[in-house]
Amino acid sequence: MIDIPSSDAVIAVIESARAGSMAAAATELGVTHGAISRRIQHVEHWLGAPVFERFGRGVRLTAQGQIFLRRAERSLGSLAALRGELSTQRSRGPVRISALPSVARLWLMPHLGLIEARMGEGIVDIVSDHRVVRLDAREADIAIRYGSGTWSGCAAELLFRDHVVPAAAPAIAKALAGCGATDLLNETLIVDGDGADWRHWCRAAGVQYTETGARRRFVDYDLAVDAARQGLGVILLRLPPRGRSPMARYRRCRLPNSSRTAGTIWSRALKKVARRFAPSWTP
Repeated sequence: MIDIPSSDAVIAVIESARAGSMAAAATELGVTHGAISRRIQHVEHWLGAPVFERFGRGVRLTAQGQIFLRRAERSLGSLAALRGELSTQRSRGPVRISALPSVARLWLMPHLGLIEARMGEGIVDIVSDHRVVRLDAREADIAIRYGSGTWSGCAAELLFRDHVVPAAAPAIAKALAGCGATDLLNETLIVDGDGADWRHWCRAAGVQYTETGARRRFVDYDLAVDAARQGLGVILLRLPPRGRSPMARYRRCRLPNSSRTAGTIWSRALKKVARRFAPSWTP
């Protein structure tokens, strides 16, 4: 058995040195003054030398105490760092990535092999959900979300900017040739989600968004794209950073473009793990 003082005894010395008195250390640690005194005496007995000089109600480190304090703080700091390192080594188990179903199918799945290869080992589990998962509750390790990247309690990194353009099946696009942004709002628009994309696009085009025309609303982007393929309206098509669009055979309306950002977010505890491979996903 290793003959060293208990961690409680070592911490009693450290806190007393920081506070300058045993009474203050006792208050900080939530124990009695007598308990602190006994723990310090145990260290001094083990060390074979006093670690403090007592004066009045305060204490001052001796030369031996200063050496002990430096070594003790260094050792405890190494243990604390080890815990952090071990807690981030989660490659043995799956890394759970949360994303919208459309993002998972159109972007994440085509890059999944590359992501796992860059990780070196381990696998990725995709959590496909419209709901915004709680990273603090460990419902996922990493999330891919649209937004400004200012989510509280999370670290965020930009993956790419999401460019959108009005697009439609060939017959509709031909009929709308030369159509202005304001006139387009009178047409049947295909809306996925809460319609924020169309409002953002209108601001970029310099017009005010109105509900003057018909609106077809879908929760999922995949369904919205299928509706556009069938000629059921005009969609704001998201242009992929690389590769072919899901509506590559259909035409864009010649109107202004708009953009927003997509990025990864992760809990701060997993920041080191995420940064090991997240930047590699960027197309």
